[in-house]
Amino acid sequence: MARFGISDILNVKSKAAAEGGVNEYAEIWLSPYDVKPSESNFYSQEKIEELADSFLTVGQQQPTVLGRVEGEYRIVSGHRRNLANIMNIERGHEKFQSVRYLYKDMTPAMFDLSLIMGNAYNRELTAWEKTQQAQKLKEALIRAKKEDGLEFPGRLRDTIAELMNESPTNIARMDSISHNAAPEIKEEFANGNIGITAAYEASKLPQEKQKEIAEKAKAGEDIRAKEIAARVSEKMAEKAEEDKEKARKKYEKMAEKAEEDKEKARKKYEKQKEETEKEIAEAKYKEKEAEEKAAEAELASRDAKVLQRWVRENMAAGKKDDNVPLDVSEMDTPKEWWGKAEWAAFFAGEIMRMADKVKEDDLYLLQEIVIRCQKGETGDEEGGIPGQMDMSDYGI
Repeated sequence: MARFGISDILNVKSKAAAEGGVNEYAEIWLSPYDVKPSESNFYSQEKIEELADSFLTVGQQQPTVLGRVEGEYRIVSGHRRNLANIMNIERGHEKFQSVRYLYKDMTPAMFDLSLIMGNAYNRELTAWEKTQQAQKLKEALIRAKKEDGLEFPGRLRDTIAELMNESPTNIARMDSISHNAAPEIKEEFANGNIGITAAYEASKLPQEKQKEIAEKAKAGEDIRAKEIAARVSEKMAEKAEEDKEKARKKYEKMAEKAEEDKEKARKKYEKQKEETEKEIAEAKYKEKEAEEKAAEAELASRDAKVLQRWVRENMAAGKKDDNVPLDVSEMDTPKEWWGKAEWAAFFAGEIMRMADKVKEDDLYLLQEIVIRCQKGETGDEEGGIPGQMDMSDYGI
């Protein structure tokens, strides 16, 4: 698909504005019924009969211009002329069955642009038609950019203003009317009951207010732009006050939410702090408990070694040693703090003092019981023999 730029559109504009500027178009003779009027044509189609009468008197001085789009002939400019030719055919004038046209191959997007530019400079447009033209031109340019790769510099509004010989400010007003004016306002604007300035000012108001203005204009009241502008200013002041109040409430709500979040964060911090302190306290308690158990284990181990030594040195010789209880209780722990292990070792020593009253096997069994008590065992180790321990672990 051929690409074109803004220079091509400006060229269409200059040719449309220049008298007889269609020399790039080819000539063709067709029936007026074989050409298709543009669906997007919004320009006035008045006084067709007068134009048909002039054709009968002086002939058609300017041919209708066509665009051949996808093999179909569509009218670029000359809708009224083509309708006048059809009217003359229906009146019985056979010479109008075939008339002279000028045509050129075009893309759909380029056709839309040519339609607008071809009609923009051949007639005096009303303010409503200019507004429609600005909107159609905007849509055509966007379509040409998307479909044909049209390239134009700067803002789209500036391009439209240049093509229509209007200021960007006026184009902005027309755009506001096209997008914001209520259908009732547009209708009265098209009928000429409201001017472009009044229509623009009305487009700033809510739909209900616009309908009220349109009804007054339809009833024949003189709608002045200044009065509407005053209403707009009043409405804008009310809107500003509403926005201010909304902003204040929003700020208060945000401040309240921030305070709530701050309180939640404080409580969360305190809870985490409390949990951390609790964990630290538990850790210290466990550490102290482990240290106490380690100390108990160390004392028990030392007592076990004393008992093992006595058995090794005295049992074989059948000796009786009155110092055994002292040896067994040689420990740093005060007697009032003794646990089961210490008391078991102590009473074992007392029994050993009377070794001549017991058998050797009884003493070994007693030794095993004491060692189990000191180690915290409650049963035989896996693989052991019930009632007997491996004394080699203790050097016996």
